[in-house]
Amino acid sequence: MSASLDASLDPMEEIRFRKKHGGLWAEIQKSTHFTFDELENIMVIFFKIQKRDDKPVASDLISRAHFRDVLHTGLGMTDSYMMERVMVALDRGTSPYVTMATFAKAMSLYLRGSLEERITYAFTCYDLLGEGYLRRETMYQLMKKSLAKASRDDDVEEAVKELVDIMLKRMDADLDGVINFNDFYVSVTKTPSLLESLGYCLPERPAVYAFVSTWCPAWKSM
Repeated sequence: MSASLDASLDPMEEIRFRKKHGGLWAEIQKSTHFTFDELENIMVIFFKIQKRDDKPVASDLISRAHFRDVLHTGLGMTDSYMMERVMVALDRGTSPYVTMATFAKAMSLYLRGSLEERITYAFTCYDLLGEGYLRRETMYQLMKKSLAKASRDDDVEEAVKELVDIMLKRMDADLDGVINFNDFYVSVTKTPSLLESLGYCLPERPAVYAFVSTWCPAWKSM
């Protein structure tokens, strides 16, 4: 992340911040994989991000732009197209701000999320229309964006169509022409490598380890 987060906080400022939000954190902690002490560590990162703004909107909010910067520079999530989908998956609202709760739950997912949580999150990222299933057209759009970025070949349409056909044959268990959540869940549970088959929406493990070692070095486990 930006070097602007490297400076330590004024001790009294940090104490006031912890006291002000401790009750809220106790509630947030229940929906994460963090201990309370670990969540405090995550929230201090949140506070450092917030301090980039001269006049924060509220003490429990940061801008989406700052949050995306954390994902980009802190966790190596650089696909701008998928970042739009990620923001929708994390927060269905249209607010330009991210709450403490959303920030904490996102960090819990990225740093310690279970396979089941990641499956639900990835499916939400891919479900562009919020229909509860993935159409052929949706899969084509997602894969074309991904392949066009990775390939030097200007004509990727045929390759994408073939890949979509292969995925439908592999994942569409009830043969209804779409991949519903159960199809996706069963397929990924059997073959975890299919989790991000329609686009990278999670940080890679080296980026996660680097983030934790930099910002949470006292943690004993992932």
